[in-house]
Amino acid sequence: MCDFSGLKGSTILFSIGFIFLFSVLNVKTVLAQTDSRETNSFYVQAVIPQNQVDINKSYFDLKMLPEEEQELHVKLVNPEDSPISISINAINATTTEEGMIDYTVKGIQDETLAYPFESLIKVLETTMSLQPYETKIAHFHLKMPKERYDGVIAGGLRFTKNSVESETKSKEVAVQQRFHYVLGVVLKETDTSVLPDYEIDTVEVAKSKQGKKIAVIHSIRNVNAAISKKMALKFIIRKKGDETALIKYEKEALEMAPNSMMDFPVPIKRQLRPGTYISQTQINQDGKKWAFENEFQITRGQAKRIKEENEETKIVSKVPIWLILVIILLVLLVVIQTYSLWRRKK
Repeated sequence: MCDFSGLKGSTILFSIGFIFLFSVLNVKTVLAQTDSRETNSFYVQAVIPQNQVDINKSYFDLKMLPEEEQELHVKLVNPEDSPISISINAINATTTEEGMIDYTVKGIQDETLAYPFESLIKVLETTMSLQPYETKIAHFHLKMPKERYDGVIAGGLRFTKNSVESETKSKEVAVQQRFHYVLGVVLKETDTSVLPDYEIDTVEVAKSKQGKKIAVIHSIRNVNAAISKKMALKFIIRKKGDETALIKYEKEALEMAPNSMMDFPVPIKRQLRPGTYISQTQINQDGKKWAFENEFQITRGQAKRIKEENEETKIVSKVPIWLILVIILLVLLVVIQTYSLWRRKK
């Protein structure tokens, strides 16, 4: 009869080691799942009017006349057994540094935006309370610009669930409980096709908004009243007077709101000395290309910060030595146990 004690021992040992490693490598994921406690939510639905251009779209896609006025209605539903309060805002469509159309911050308006969405629509109820399982209608008054225009005006109706008093004891909980929906609104007056067009306002070294790390920020502007989709960017950065490419970076599938600015960050993953640099930018979209060349400076302080951030990244990215030793030890123990079992059977 075969002796399986060695096999059992190695199997148990290997299982314990695997569970240990899995727990260590996934501790952040488990914590994230624990912290992201979902709260009572709500639903919103646009009441589609007769002048909707595409009835298959769930947001407002409207064609109107100059100075025409119209009421917009949105259905709010509370499906839970607790009362909720909802704040309502109208926000201009803007573009994030990641290349996404956004409706987060009120009052942002690019210099090329002639007719801000926020100035055309009036929110008639800025706050609404819904009892358990209650449905209500939010009302908005829309008035188009006096001048006739081509292209589109884009904005969003943002509905945010307010935190109740018991949920605001800590800032962390309060932020997590800020659940919201956004309904897009696209307005046009003519069927004249308007395509996006681009320019670069500035190129400079600064901290990115999201990553918080220093980067080469390219302020790219969509100067036309057109929604930009499937936009591809390519960057080559070199020292002035030298043709050697120090940084190459590409990004695809980006979007931009009409008449908006995108502060796109190109990460700096190598040491750059103080001095003057050249950024060559290429934008590709629907077979068209835009090419730009801009100078920018890196100061001594910025060069020092770039070095520090790159060193911090290297330290974080390294696998801890103790983890490597544990893995090697577990593998050796399994090999020894397997060899011992083979010898006994022989």
